[in-house]
Amino acid sequence: MTPFNPRLIVRRLKIMKSGQAVFDEYFHSGLNIIRGENSSGKSTIMDFLYYSLGGDVEKGHWREAAANCDSVIAEISVNGRLVTLMREIEETPFQPMRVFYGTIDEADAAPLGAWETYPFKRGKKESFSQVLFRFLGLPEIEYGEESARLTMNQVLRLLYADQMSSVERIFRPVSFDLAITRQAVGDLLCGGYSDTYYKSLLRRRSVIASLQDVRSSIQFLIKSHKRDGRPITKEWIGEEGARIEKEISDVNSKIESIEKEIFDTEFTDRLSLNDQKSAYSRVVELQKKIGSVEEKITRLNLQIADTDSYIVSIEHKLEQLDQANTVVESMGGLAFEFCPSCFAPVEDHSVDGGCNLCKSTHSSEETKRRVLKLVNEYSRQRKRAQSVQEDRRAELRANKATIEELKSLWKNAGSQYEISLRTPTSEMRSRLRELNRQAGYLYREQEELAFFGSVVEELNSLSKQREDFETELAVLDDVIEGEKIKQTRRLREARIGIEAMVLDFLHRDLSRQITFELAEHVSFEFDADRLSVNGESFFSASSMVYLRNSFFASFLFAAANDPDFLHPRFLIMDTVEDKGMEPERSMNFQRLLRDKSANAVSSHQIIIATSMIAPELDNPDYTVGKFYTHERKTLALQK
Repeated sequence: MTPFNPRLIVRRLKIMKSGQAVFDEYFHSGLNIIRGENSSGKSTIMDFLYYSLGGDVEKGHWREAAANCDSVIAEISVNGRLVTLMREIEETPFQPMRVFYGTIDEADAAPLGAWETYPFKRGKKESFSQVLFRFLGLPEIEYGEESARLTMNQVLRLLYADQMSSVERIFRPVSFDLAITRQAVGDLLCGGYSDTYYKSLLRRRSVIASLQDVRSSIQFLIKSHKRDGRPITKEWIGEEGARIEKEISDVNSKIESIEKEIFDTEFTDRLSLNDQKSAYSRVVELQKKIGSVEEKITRLNLQIADTDSYIVSIEHKLEQLDQANTVVESMGGLAFEFCPSCFAPVEDHSVDGGCNLCKSTHSSEETKRRVLKLVNEYSRQRKRAQSVQEDRRAELRANKATIEELKSLWKNAGSQYEISLRTPTSEMRSRLRELNRQAGYLYREQEELAFFGSVVEELNSLSKQREDFETELAVLDDVIEGEKIKQTRRLREARIGIEAMVLDFLHRDLSRQITFELAEHVSFEFDADRLSVNGESFFSASSMVYLRNSFFASFLFAAANDPDFLHPRFLIMDTVEDKGMEPERSMNFQRLLRDKSANAVSSHQIIIATSMIAPELDNPDYTVGKFYTHERKTLALQK
């Protein structure tokens, strides 16, 4: 079979009580049947399957036998990679999950520290839903005004047909059930959310927030730095700068004239050495500050370049890991009849778990586990690195604005130092000091103008950012609109595929419901949580069960034949004989499941429970465990 992703398969389920396994069975791809007498514990196992994968059990809803157990452990294959999940059995909801990269046997031999623990709800640490979504390659869909995100518990509501749910509804009921949540789950599993669409939505939200911040900063700078009621602009600074330069030039000309006059009259006194020292110290201080800021800018540029390379390398590693997993899956069964070097026949002396050419042993499952663990770790590292880069770039912009201001101040301080070296005395000294004071005022105006220059530079930088964000926002809007069109088309195609499959189930039902025999169209509404056939929604209890089962199975098989679904190609069904379903009708449905499973394009898994298995299906190709009875129940609990 061609493996479509996402793809979830339970390989083994182990339930623990007081350190001992009270249930430990292996499952396989395709159709799995847990069979036994009524009240022998089949539904308990189905609940454990649901719970082990991230489903939530509300307080007081555990069956008595299940509540006596301590934990449930599930070895699963996610997109071909092995991982083991464990959850404690507690009366309180929202229990965390432990994750081990390997099989149950390897987990049993590993220390507790080899497990990674994730909470039910996201917070400072990722939730286990985020981790499992990443393993499956599902986007973390945000929906609703409060930007809630879908969880494994919500997804499993369309992957588990349990006995406690109403036959008139599609979804397994939960507290605080919202129509928008149901619609988001249905659209996700139908493949309505592309990765491009989701990432563009998240990026658009980030761009809008950044654009608002930039616009607010621009408005604040303009409002808080007006001069005489006029906004600070580059043109105004140029005009003011020219005026001040002219006045400084006039004052300096007068100073030079007085200095010449002093020289001609042979006055040799100089201005106070304290003035010279003060001016010199100012120049040195500003030089040190400029050097320090330049050093920071150099360091930040190097760090940004280094981290950019690091992020690129992580992206490359993630691509390589994805390719590596594909190669492992594709090359697993490759065998050579002739040596690719000398073309001599290769003798068939196979080695278990080894290459048929060089005979060396290897483990593709171990490779897949390592790939899965590295994907999870590299994704977290990339996210942290991107966050650090944003902070560094903000710091770099601030330092660039600072150094421009410092350079202007340094230039003015140098000019003031030159003036302090000039030498008048007596009357001319008094006149010269007055001119120096005038020059000082002008230089302070220049310093203030230099500050305004940094403000203008910041405004220009912010304006450029605003233009970039507005351009990016327009591009994102185009991408999102295009993806919406694709999404609408995709959802229509998915619905057509599911409806065709449901109609086939109805037409091949035993002659019990005339509407099913004459069915022409089937409608399913995720938000309204209801099914209808030819516009009718109410049938006998057993026919309602058959219709609901047909929908769940059709969703799975449609996904198993179409790679564009985001359904995990996995289903738990505990209702094949619910509400008075007669044996012949139930067995006919089981045979349909077998036939459709055998003809499916992609590997998949469907797990059902029944007390009236079709005789030809009662063999190890389809069954799991023993035939359970009241004396030999599914859970081997000591009485």
